[in-house]
Amino acid sequence: MAKRQSKTVGQIVAALLRDNVRTISGLLLIALLAVSVGFGMQWLSDPYRFPLKVVEVKGDFRYLDRGQLQTVIAPHAEGGFFTVDVVAVCAAAEQLPWVYKARVQRVWPDILRLQIEEQQPIARWGEKGFLNSAGESFIPAETRVSGELPGLAGPVGQESRVLQQYRVASDLLAPLGLRIDQLVLDGRRALHLQLNGGVQLELGRVQQAWQRLQRFARAWPVVFEGRMDGLQRVDLRYSNGFSVYRENVTAVAAREKQV
Repeated sequence: MAKRQSKTVGQIVAALLRDNVRTISGLLLIALLAVSVGFGMQWLSDPYRFPLKVVEVKGDFRYLDRGQLQTVIAPHAEGGFFTVDVVAVCAAAEQLPWVYKARVQRVWPDILRLQIEEQQPIARWGEKGFLNSAGESFIPAETRVSGELPGLAGPVGQESRVLQQYRVASDLLAPLGLRIDQLVLDGRRALHLQLNGGVQLELGRVQQAWQRLQRFARAWPVVFEGRMDGLQRVDLRYSNGFSVYRENVTAVAAREKQV
């Protein structure tokens, strides 16, 4: 009876071993793979095995100083092909005011390629800044740009809104042959425009500004066209009309005589 019971125990143990052999083998295989991956990652992370030899900078630059760009990205472009921190390189480039967007790409076996999209200023903002087409402001150290740009200004955080107001007003006045040189949104949310030639338009609060500007556009052919000499300011902050301020006629005539 005891011999039969011992044999039964042996059979149970053998059965358990057979059932678990695959599980144990699988665990051993996973452990082996983990160790292999660890050694592989350590081997690949050695910058001396796959060093970067070339840092390419691509893009069309009109204002960006290429030397300054290379200086700011150099500390982050060190290391190997697999270890270089591309996020840090991108962030360093985008800290420069004239960089709108940066993209970094590894090119096998030893090239780091940096594609730069330069800021495209479409308007001046305040005294020293500029706006891009998205209504985002940036302030570079160098403020000289090619071409004439309109001057816009407004409260902090209102850049995009002011740019949109400029675009709407420009579309309305362009068919009349008028160009906006300056547009200012003051702290009371009132709009002030200066046209080419120096004429000031007072539009008042934004809520009524566009209705008043349309009134000016309708009056242009009858009241203002061909009569711009000496015109200084048009105050449109009235419910049904506007007031016109002109320079002294004698002073205008004297200046024209001198010319």
